[in-house]
Amino acid sequence: MKRKPLLVIVALFLVAALLAPLSCTSASGDIIAGSSLIAGIAQDLADGKLEVQNLIPPGMCPGHYDVKPSDVETLANSRVLIIHPWQQEKANITGLIEAADNPDLIVKVIAVKGNWMAPPVQAEAVEAIAQALGEIDPDNSDYYQEGAEARVQAISARGVEAKGRLLEAGVEKVKVICAEMQAGFVNWAGFDVIATYGRPEELSVADVEQLIVQAREAGVALVIDNLQSGGTENSATMARDIGAAQVTISNFPGGFEGTETWEKAIDRNVDLILEALG
Repeated sequence: MKRKPLLVIVALFLVAALLAPLSCTSASGDIIAGSSLIAGIAQDLADGKLEVQNLIPPGMCPGHYDVKPSDVETLANSRVLIIHPWQQEKANITGLIEAADNPDLIVKVIAVKGNWMAPPVQAEAVEAIAQALGEIDPDNSDYYQEGAEARVQAISARGVEAKGRLLEAGVEKVKVICAEMQAGFVNWAGFDVIATYGRPEELSVADVEQLIVQAREAGVALVIDNLQSGGTENSATMARDIGAAQVTISNFPGGFEGTETWEKAIDRNVDLILEALG
């Protein structure tokens, strides 16, 4: 059973190989990014010196994304794949690499843990990706480092602004429960996190009931869900039974329309949180 995802990906690769001669050009790129978080930073720092394409749509759970034949073809003709640490063991990524059969492919793992939507983590990721780009393209290493310094300063400024809005609203006094995937951002925002919960498919009825009881006893006022985790029925039900507000925020730029950059994405998340708090 564990081999099924890989077999599907190999089958897709064979289809792509059969279709390739029918196309006028082959898909290619310098860098394929494992998420819109990586792609956004790499595109900003590369600024046209390297072509960067994003692999996984930002509104989807990265672990649930089904690889397409075009993805296999693109990776087969690309130089570098840049991914998060948690993507290293995902079947869709390991299967994609094997199906692409690109002996020259360089895989870069950006070893930055935590929620990249939180400004301190985003800044750390920028510095790590700048270093990776310098290793890929040594001739422009200084350019990437200079771009990283400017971007880190901008991230810090945007983080101060966002945190100021949240503190002005008194979020440090607000008790919440939130999706595990949002815990890092919610803690950075200053909320009092009482408990976290997993994806919808990981929650049993008993889990939900326990969370509701715990939240009621603690006086939870807000349930914060994660867009990429899937349906929001569980969080909406918990919020209703707790007597709390509910909000869904995004872990990736581009998850919501008009949020294609990290700056726009964090602003939207803060806006949604403040609207939910009323």
